[in-house]
Amino acid sequence: MPLVIDNNTRSWESFDVQTASTLYWKALPVLVKQNDREEQTNELTVRILSGVNRNNHNSRILRIHLSSDEDLFFLHTLEVSEEEFQSLKIEQGILVDFGNFPGKVITLLQKCILAQTEDPPRFQAVLSATGSDSIFKIVETNDFNQLPHITLAFTPGNDIAVKQFLAFRLSEVKLSNEHLTADLNMTMGDRDSTQLKLEDTVEQLADSREMHERTLLEQQAHSKTKDAVALEEKTKELAQLKSTLDQERDRLETKYREQLDALTMRGADLDTENRQLRSLKYELDSKVSELSHKLGTVEGNCRSMEEELSRLQNQNVQLGKSKNEREVDANELRARLRSADEKVLAQKDHIAEQNQRCKDLEASSRQLEERCSELKESAVGHEVRAKEAAAEVLKGNRIIEKVSNDLRMAKEKARRKQAIIGRQEEELAAREGSLDNMRKEQASSSRQTDHLQEDNNALKDEISSLKSKLEECKTQLQSNEQMIRWLNNQVNEAQLQFGGTATGSRYSFKPAALRGAASVSGGSMGIPAGPSR
Repeated sequence: MPLVIDNNTRSWESFDVQTASTLYWKALPVLVKQNDREEQTNELTVRILSGVNRNNHNSRILRIHLSSDEDLFFLHTLEVSEEEFQSLKIEQGILVDFGNFPGKVITLLQKCILAQTEDPPRFQAVLSATGSDSIFKIVETNDFNQLPHITLAFTPGNDIAVKQFLAFRLSEVKLSNEHLTADLNMTMGDRDSTQLKLEDTVEQLADSREMHERTLLEQQAHSKTKDAVALEEKTKELAQLKSTLDQERDRLETKYREQLDALTMRGADLDTENRQLRSLKYELDSKVSELSHKLGTVEGNCRSMEEELSRLQNQNVQLGKSKNEREVDANELRARLRSADEKVLAQKDHIAEQNQRCKDLEASSRQLEERCSELKESAVGHEVRAKEAAAEVLKGNRIIEKVSNDLRMAKEKARRKQAIIGRQEEELAAREGSLDNMRKEQASSSRQTDHLQEDNNALKDEISSLKSKLEECKTQLQSNEQMIRWLNNQVNEAQLQFGGTATGSRYSFKPAALRGAASVSGGSMGIPAGPSR
C-alpha cells in the first residue's frame, strides 16, 4: 500500500511559495479511473515544485500538482517533506535520495510522453480517484504483466485547496503580467526614441538627396563637356589612324603578295626536288632488288659449298674404308711372312712403305676435315655478312620513306602557309586595330620560312649521307661477291687436286702435294691471295 499523507493538517501557509522553484511543468496524457465514470485518457498538467518550509527553511518540501486546463476545479496535490520521503523510500524500495528523487520522477514522466506513439504504450501514467483519496502510478507494460515503477498517494483538492491553487496561479499570472507590462513600457519608450531618431535621419536623408541631385547635375554637365571634347579629339585621332592604317595596309598587301609569289616559286622548286628524290628512290629500289638477287645467288653458292663439304666427308669415309682394306692386306702379308720365311726380307720394305702410305692418308684426311670445317665457318660468316647487307638495304629504304614523308609534310606546311596568308588578306579590313599582332604574325611567318629552308637543307644533307651509305653498301656487297668467288675458286682447286689423286692408281697417292695445298689454303684464310676485301 502507498504511503497516505494527510494533507488536511497542512495549508499553503506552511509552503514558502516565494522561494519555490519549478522543476517540471508539462502536459501529460494520464489514464484517469473514477468510480462513477468510465476510464479515459485526459491530458493533465503536471507541475513539480521544490521549496522549503516557511517556518523552517532547513526543511525541504517537494510538491506535485495534477491539474486540467479544461476543468479548473480538477486538482490533485502531493506534498512530501524530507522526513516523510524516508518512509516512502522504505515502503517502495526507492534507491535514490530526496535530492535525486524529482529527477527520476521527471525521467519516468518523459518516458510516458515518448511512449504515446506506441500501441499499446509501454509506459503509462494512471490516476485512480476514489472518494477522498487518489493514487498516481507510473506503470510499465510488458508481455507478461504491468509493473508499477512508483505509486504516490495524492489528495483531491477541496474548495479551499482549489481556491488557494487558483490564487497561487493568479498571483503568478499577475506577476508575469507586471513583468510583461514593464517590458512593454520599456519597448514603447525605445520605440519613441527610435522614432525621433528616424525623423531626424529622414530629414538628413532629404538634405543629402537634394545635395546629391545638385552634385549629380553638375557632374553630368561637366561630363558632357568632357565627352564632347574627347569625342572631337578621338575623331581626329581616328582619321589620322585610318589614313596611317590605309598606307600600312597597302604596304603589307604589296609585301605579302611578293612573299606569296616567292613561296609559290619555292613550292614549285620543292615539287621538282620531290620528283627527283622519287626517281632516285625508284633507282635505289631497283638496286635493292638487284642486290637481293645477288644475295640469293650467294646463298645458292653457300648451299652448293655445303653439298661439296658433304661430298668431301663421304670421300673421307671411303678413304677410311680403303685404309681398312690396306690393313687387311697388311695382315695377309704378315701371315704370308710367317708361312714363308724366305719372302720376309723381300716384302719387309714393301710393308714399311704401305704403312707409311697409311699414315700419310690419315694425316691428309685430318687436314681435309680441318679444311672443310674452316670452309664451313667462312660460309657461315659470309651468310652473316649478307644478312647484315640486306638489313642495311632495308634501313636505307626506311630512311628514303622517311625523307619522302618529310617532303610531303614540308609541302603541306607550305600549302597551309598559303592558306593562312589568304585568310590574313581577307581579314585585313576587319583587323585595322590589330596592326601589332599582324607584325608579330609576319615575323613568325618569316621564322617559319627560315625553319622550312633549314629543314630542306637538313633533308638534302640526309639524302647525300644516305647516298654515301648506299655506295658503301654496294662496295661491301661487291667485296663479298669477290670473296665468295675467290672461295669458290679455292674449293674448285681443292676438288681438282683431290680428284686428280683419287682417280689414279691405288698406290699413286701423294700426300705431300695435299699437305702443300692445305697449307696454302689455310694461309689464304687469314690474308687471301685472291682479290682484296
